Amino acid sequence: MRRWAAILAAGASLLAASTVEAADATGPIVVWPTVTPAGDEASPTPLHRPKEPQLAARAQELDATIRDAVQDLGFVLDVADAGPAAGHMRDLDILERATTGGPRGGKQGTWVVSARIERGPGEEYIVRIVAVPPNGRQLLVRVESVKGTDIPVRGLVMLRDLLSPQAAAQAEASEVAREGIDRTADLGIMSPLRSPGRAVLAVNAGLFGAYVAYSVQHASGSDDPRILYPLLALGTGVGIGSALLVADEWDVSSGDAWFLSAGAWWSAGAGILIANGRHVQPLADRYAWGVGGGLAGLGLATFALTRVKMDEGDALLAHSGGAIGMFLGSLGELAYRGTVDGTPYTGAGYGAAIGLVGAGALATFVQASPSRVLLVDLGVGLGGLAGAAAASPLVFDHPSEGQNRGFIASALAGAVVGGGLTWFVTRGSSTPAPPPKSQAWTFTPTGGVIGSSATPTGLVPAYGIGAIGNF
Repeated sequence: MRRWAAILAAGASLLAASTVEAADATGPIVVWPTVTPAGDEASPTPLHRPKEPQLAARAQELDATIRDAVQDLGFVLDVADAGPAAGHMRDLDILERATTGGPRGGKQGTWVVSARIERGPGEEYIVRIVAVPPNGRQLLVRVESVKGTDIPVRGLVMLRDLLSPQAAAQAEASEVAREGIDRTADLGIMSPLRSPGRAVLAVNAGLFGAYVAYSVQHASGSDDPRILYPLLALGTGVGIGSALLVADEWDVSSGDAWFLSAGAWWSAGAGILIANGRHVQPLADRYAWGVGGGLAGLGLATFALTRVKMDEGDALLAHSGGAIGMFLGSLGELAYRGTVDGTPYTGAGYGAAIGLVGAGALATFVQASPSRVLLVDLGVGLGGLAGAAAASPLVFDHPSEGQNRGFIASALAGAVVGGGLTWFVTRGSSTPAPPPKSQAWTFTPTGGVIGSSATPTGLVPAYGIGAIGNF
């Protein structure tokens, strides 16, 4: 029975997804008090508030669950709506309330949720939840046979399935993974892979582990290959094993994996470049600078992933920040020295570190497509070349420090202008941004009916004041 109910529920969610996505994902919502009977079969008894004590108690539990859940999902609960009058609880009344805004009127509709409950066989209850999106003309329905003690939990799941199909699909996938049951096989649907970035994460972690082992061996002052190769194998194994454990514990996307690789490799390169620029001695200690920088960058990238999920565009933005930062930092050091001779290790290292941190922080707030990031990178490179070509006569023969600085300033200005112009031209090329990664703080005072109490003559509304919003 439960298996067929789950299959039917999944089908209902798929059919309703287009309707729900077409409406507002959040907004005002009206929750009508739970009524009986469930209404999934013909009955001479009209819908009414439960009067039998035990059934009324279960209905109150379901009411409280739904009212809390809709606010957790981001909806604004209309606490002033005490529900329909007797004789106005049918499906047509729900559609009218969702379309016209109810007795108070109004052009903008609202979500409407109506729960029904009745006794089933044994200790079970039949729970039916009906939802209609704003101005919708279709009823979204979930029906389950639930034990009395499970009504709040199952009511929450059923409501989430109706109001948030994507969250429901993800939760269902997690439940299937825990139970080890492939419920979608009966429907001919394959579940999405967990941690699709597992391979990328494992490869980068293995290489970084090998680099750490190589650095440890050289820092010890030993060149014995009998020590080097076992250390390389150990470091690679530890890196791959750690990556697989992380991918098994958390759902790591390919964007997450590439973002972590940017944090590790660009910061490690920055550490080595800075060590070379500062002429750290002995030479073997420069590897340790790379390890320290890599671990610091990896820690910052991990912290960013605890706040938001990254996609391929975010990961590419982090890599781009490291590369452009290294380029601009190199030009900055050359301009400071007043010469184009020599390798600007220090400027390149600091530039890569600053560019990586800045781009990584920016990726947590903005949404950019990979193609747009690549086009901006191309604009920076071509702009720098154009600026260098325009000022190339300054560095003919034996240029002075002023001429060198003018040449570098021209290349730097060309890179900035090229990148800015490309960003402006491609501003409409990104895909529509998803919901904001962080919501602004909002505060709305409310007042009216905040609950109800069961009495021998029925439910009596309870009035009060409060506040809702995002904190």
